[in-house]
Amino acid sequence: ITAISSIISKYLRKKNIIKDEDYPVYQYGFEIVLSTILGFIVTFSIGCILSMKTLSLVYYVIFVFMRECTGGYHADSYLKCNVVFGILSFFTMGMTTLITISKQYDYYIFLLLIVVTLSVIWRYSPVENEYKPLTGEQKAKNHWLGFILAAILSIAGYIMLLYKNKLGVLIILTLFMIAMLILVSKVMCKEKTKKE
Repeated sequence: ITAISSIISKYLRKKNIIKDEDYPVYQYGFEIVLSTILGFIVTFSIGCILSMKTLSLVYYVIFVFMRECTGGYHADSYLKCNVVFGILSFFTMGMTTLITISKQYDYYIFLLLIVVTLSVIWRYSPVENEYKPLTGEQKAKNHWLGFILAAILSIAGYIMLLYKNKLGVLIILTLFMIAMLILVSKVMCKEKTKKE
């Protein structure tokens, strides 16, 4: 992704479409766009494999929007990022399929997942990305937005779950995975601080 965005940016600079001083900004922008497109392709491909095309799009929207609010674990390269995202997406959608096929709707376990998810988001979000620091105002806004959105989605997901709706299972598992990424980020941050 970095190589492709660099090629595109160099081509635009060579054609005098962008200025030399704007080159890093455009390169970073193209990296974000390409990474987003790749993430979407990975998600939709997994959705096709698991016969969850529409639900994979819902999963992607929830995951991306919630991560914008809450932050969480970020891999140190686009390759690792997309591999981790692919694994998480396959696991989340795969578990959703297994639960709905086997009809293993353990409402107490799902309720526990919701409690853990909301507790983690309330306590630790937003997790800052070192490359995109947040102001105090942005942190407060993201904290409340992330928590309120997670709470609304959790309630909606649980109501759907009571009617054995596949989307309800997917929503609850997706939010739980986002909470786990927040915890992983916090643990890694503590380890890094200890080493320093």
